[in-house]
Amino acid sequence: MNIKDRKSITAVPTVSNVIIIGEAVTGGTVRGSYKYENIDQNPEGPSIYQWYLDDLPLPALTGAAIDLRIRSDYADKRLTFSVLPVAASGERGVETFSAAKVVNSHFQGVSHEESDNSYLKQWGNFSFHISEPPDRVFVSTGGAFALIDPDTQDIYFEGQEGWGLPVPADISNFFKNNPASRFFSTEKDFAALVDVFGGTQLFVWGANIPTTIPVKLTDVKAVYSNRECFAFIYDNATGSDDRIGAVGLEQSGGIVPADLQSQLYFDEPVAIHATQNAFAVRTKNGKVYAWGNPANGGLIDDNARALLDGIEVERIIAAATAFCAIGTFGEIVTWGVAGNGGSIPAAQLDKIVNDGGVISVIAATTAFCAITRNNRKAVSWGMVAEGGQMSASAELLAVRGGVMLCKANRWSFCLVNNMGQAEAWGAQLYGGASLTEETKQQIQAAVNDHSIDIKQDQALNNAPVGSRIITLEGNLSLYSNDVSFFLLSQGTDARTRAVVVWGYSSHGGAMDLATRQALMASEIASVYCTNGAFGVVTTQGSVYGAVIVWGATLAMEDAGEIPAELAQYLKSDVVELYSIKRFPYIQAPPPPPPKPAPIDPSFAARRRDGSYVLWGGNVTNQYYKPTPARDVFKHHQTKRT
Repeated sequence: MNIKDRKSITAVPTVSNVIIIGEAVTGGTVRGSYKYENIDQNPEGPSIYQWYLDDLPLPALTGAAIDLRIRSDYADKRLTFSVLPVAASGERGVETFSAAKVVNSHFQGVSHEESDNSYLKQWGNFSFHISEPPDRVFVSTGGAFALIDPDTQDIYFEGQEGWGLPVPADISNFFKNNPASRFFSTEKDFAALVDVFGGTQLFVWGANIPTTIPVKLTDVKAVYSNRECFAFIYDNATGSDDRIGAVGLEQSGGIVPADLQSQLYFDEPVAIHATQNAFAVRTKNGKVYAWGNPANGGLIDDNARALLDGIEVERIIAAATAFCAIGTFGEIVTWGVAGNGGSIPAAQLDKIVNDGGVISVIAATTAFCAITRNNRKAVSWGMVAEGGQMSASAELLAVRGGVMLCKANRWSFCLVNNMGQAEAWGAQLYGGASLTEETKQQIQAAVNDHSIDIKQDQALNNAPVGSRIITLEGNLSLYSNDVSFFLLSQGTDARTRAVVVWGYSSHGGAMDLATRQALMASEIASVYCTNGAFGVVTTQGSVYGAVIVWGATLAMEDAGEIPAELAQYLKSDVVELYSIKRFPYIQAPPPPPPKPAPIDPSFAARRRDGSYVLWGGNVTNQYYKPTPARDVFKHHQTKRT
């Protein structure tokens, strides 16, 4: 071996492109990423990772892993990732740092509460019922996915044509040299935000994107989506420059009216909210302006306009075809399809006003449920048979107050009060039937195990109402899919205290004894859903990342069953689950017989080693490892078109 070869082999290991992949949002997971430079001359060994919060190292084991789950107490602090490259030979390089990201308790101005309590999730990634993980490593439309491989920073696409695929050649070629930092999605379109030349460039493509785009796609700082359009806020716009933009189907919000733009010259946009095909922008001074489908929230009628102008709006909740704005003092204003929640009846409004306004509002597809400020009573309105009118038993419970949990599925609501009393209402076949005595007893036992006293606990008394409550003994969370509900009780040690399910039995509303026992013996890290199934990532003893699912099976073209050939990959080391959901029913629940039509949703599990496991209705069941051997922009036709 000559001297030149010896120097090559012992070259000091170096890394470049050290970045944080994902949104630094509380409750989410981010991943450190980098490129090891001299892999041919001096292959990588056990490089050392470290996360810093305000320049202070997070303690091991949390701070020394490549993935980091962001806790609520990280909010408003600077997060940095570093890697100290280590070669297989043992040589060490220099610790190299990413740019810092500030941890937020919201996403682009939209709070957890606003997204969780809206029907269509509001964080720019097509989903409903449960928000998709904010890490942006894996983003899906209703039939395809895009993923960023953190190891190589390459981009991969797979799925069905017409659902965001194929990727235009010019865009795919650009990505090969300029990795996208964040992806976004509608039901059938993708958007990618790329850092270029000291600014940003937004790329958009898919079934709803026009051939000619009349707005600029540079200097974009925030991106949002509805079913058929993207909307975005520009960075550092001044003078008569547009403050916001949009692209997609014109009638669904793809063009922002000029008169709306002028309203934002002296009142900067803070966040954009979405029904299925309309947008509403909320400003720094608490004003609201809308565009898109006029019937479905894109047009604010004169009465609603006058009411909005008289309050300072701080939150917006969206159903599928109506908006509900919430003022600083609990005032509410609705607009959109009148019968779907866009018009609140005088009797319901009177109940709200007489109890101090609202503390929270929760949306189903075609109805809203408000929780009042003073006594936490529940008031619903909208499509009568889909949650807009309470049953007599639900009404009796709602007027007693003390509501601490309220969650909607597609056509129903369920509430739980501080005494553990619970009731559901809405579509009878799909989660809205009155709860059985056994289910009520199980819920009450789970709640009473937490010794909750809302009136004495000021933090609980002031907290917004939604799908989760934190207690001195742990937490209670209420989840849903299209047609079922799932209540989870956990202790402060994250151990499971109780699991209760109800609704459509074959689609998550029931579970077998083995699944229940496994859940009770596990620490559940996170919960996910498809249209008809639930999935959880758990710690089981010393094993992290075991997946448990239940609900609609593979034969039903869903993901509530793990294929036998893939089970080995889901027993450990899963970091996150992602879903590929569909938006199948627009107007009403399917008529009897009570069998939800197969609509092909799926799960994808991301493992610690960067591999994926995909199963369900609209993907090929497979273990998927992004490698250079694959075409980086590969896409294929999956099971159904």
